[in-house]
Amino acid sequence: MQTSEKNSQRLAEASPAPTLAERIDAIEQFLQQLVQLLEVEPDLNRESIAAWIEITTASAGAQGLAALRQRAAMAQLCERVLAPSVDVIRPTAAWLS
Repeated sequence: MQTSEKNSQRLAEASPAPTLAERIDAIEQFLQQLVQLLEVEPDLNRESIAAWIEITTASAGAQGLAALRQRAAMAQLCERVLAPSVDVIRPTAAWLS
């Protein structure tokens, strides 16, 4: 995830602050990627989500599907959303009953 942080920082520094529309688009893309990942990955954690989004964002950039500002908006969103500020402990079956 260290590479992801460096990429996020470079993208954020390389372009001006994203517009409101670009930020909303990044949120929608983030949620779409999360739903796709939920469909195929049973054991999710912060690192696997960050890695998946880094791969898909890089791929979209390489194929010309996402502009630099869009990638910067996604990087900034991921930095905020995936920051380890709060750890969630998953409940066990015994805890729920």
